[in-house]
Amino acid sequence: MSFPMSFPPPGRGRRVGTLLAVVCVSTLVIALGEPSGDDTATAAQAPARTAPTAPPSAPVLKRSPSPRVTGPVRKTPAQRLDALGRARKWELSGSSASEFTRDACDMAQETDSRPDLAGESVPQALAMRAASEDSGAAALRAGVPALCPKWTKAVKASLSGHYDRWITDDTYDIGTAPDQIPPGTYRTAGDIADCYWERTAADGDVIDNGLVTAARRITVVISASDSTFTSDNCGLWTPVH
Repeated sequence: MSFPMSFPPPGRGRRVGTLLAVVCVSTLVIALGEPSGDDTATAAQAPARTAPTAPPSAPVLKRSPSPRVTGPVRKTPAQRLDALGRARKWELSGSSASEFTRDACDMAQETDSRPDLAGESVPQALAMRAASEDSGAAALRAGVPALCPKWTKAVKASLSGHYDRWITDDTYDIGTAPDQIPPGTYRTAGDIADCYWERTAADGDVIDNGLVTAARRITVVISASDSTFTSDNCGLWTPVH
């Protein structure tokens, strides 16, 4: 007996086989791609990965402010002298005590450098400066040791009245004031020509005088009873000790 057999048309069998192969591969991919229960739990427990961060920058050090000096500011000698003058109300014709003293110091320096032109000793110059103002002596007594100590000894002598007085061409009263000439022996030296000198009494009478046409040295004694002494073209007279 024979049974009838039917065969798929040509090409159909190949299509069916290909379809079956595609289905098998898809099933395998799905089976491999889906995580199991254990894999899901492990993935849930894993920490999340974060993006790397930049390292922290170094801290900036801040300077602490320098401590302020709160102590008293020291005054200069001139400032202290001016403060003393204001406190004691010195009368110096509008100039400060330091200005008055510095002027006196400059005058002393000039007198010492050219005594032949100054015609007076340093104490004599300082005494005249002190006598020029009501508070001149007080200002120089305090100011000279502070501002020009070189002349401290000279200013002490000038304020005491015990110092050499020099005589130039002029007429002087006899006495102990800064602008007077004390009694004593005086001498002039050098190339003397046509010198006239004169001592007078209080009534104006001439006690003694002299006219010298040429000499190298002249000496005159002035008495306490004399009223004035006059010198004309005789040069510089200085005390004889």
